Amino acid sequence: LRSFKEKTINIFSISETPLRMLADANVSHFTVKDIAPSTFIKAYAEHLKKNDKIKPPKWVDLVKTGKTRELSPIDNDWLYVRIAAVARKVYLRQHIGVGTMKHLFGQKQRNGVAKPHHSTASGKIIRFALQQLETLGIVKKDKKSVEKRNSRIVTPEGQRELNVIATQVGKKFYGKTQ
Repeated sequence: LRSFKEKTINIFSISETPLRMLADANVSHFTVKDIAPSTFIKAYAEHLKKNDKIKPPKWVDLVKTGKTRELSPIDNDWLYVRIAAVARKVYLRQHIGVGTMKHLFGQKQRNGVAKPHHSTASGKIIRFALQQLETLGIVKKDKKSVEKRNSRIVTPEGQRELNVIATQVGKKFYGKTQ
């Protein structure tokens, strides 16, 4: 149970979600955790595309996002969406690497009459996204970590930028301004 403004709400009930509680509360800023994933990823992808911070490589039209896919993505802005999704994953799970993200972005591989199995996503795209985020200063390699050397973490400037985008989205959708 959580309490916002003397209103006790069960956060596990279907009718009242934590996002609705934030909308009911008088919130001046939001974090990435407060915003729905698809909403934040779309907004951050638009931000990356609008500011021309990332130049798509030549292979962007030819590459598949995983070995289970038959075609390349139909959406022309898929690379910006993937980079935004990678940034969100690193924000939520610090000390994450390419191998873990290959698994997280993977999908079910259909094998005809045989049982389906999990298949990983393309590592090149995830590596490219992490490299672009490093050049922007959003993430960096953590050389001090004992168990996961060179895993990615969000920089303080990156956390600030992602939270600014989340606050803009939160104020737009929930209409909370002060």
